[in-house]
Amino acid sequence: MPTPTHTFHDIAARFGKVDLNDPEAVRHWFTEVLPTLPPGTIEEIFEAVLKADETTDDKPVPRSYPQGVPLPSLSGSPAAPTPLLAAGLRELLNRLRGQRKKG
Repeated sequence: MPTPTHTFHDIAARFGKVDLNDPEAVRHWFTEVLPTLPPGTIEEIFEAVLKADETTDDKPVPRSYPQGVPLPSLSGSPAAPTPLLAAGLRELLNRLRGQRKKG
């Protein structure tokens, strides 16, 4: 299971004094600041992520999306392929319907 988003928010707040309610600040801290930290600190942060993965909690997952990026819509999504069983049953029904019309 992937690491919950709130884990990264909590760790950025703990190690980087980042506002955990600001997803852009959290992203910036992980992508720009974290790589510049001393190896020992990075190791400590890595251990904190692993430890958080081992615990389960019922904390709600914050929903956030990148700014300036349009949200995908269902109408813009590609159509799902018809499952083979359903396609086969549809073909069978069409053939049976065709035979019934002839008879």
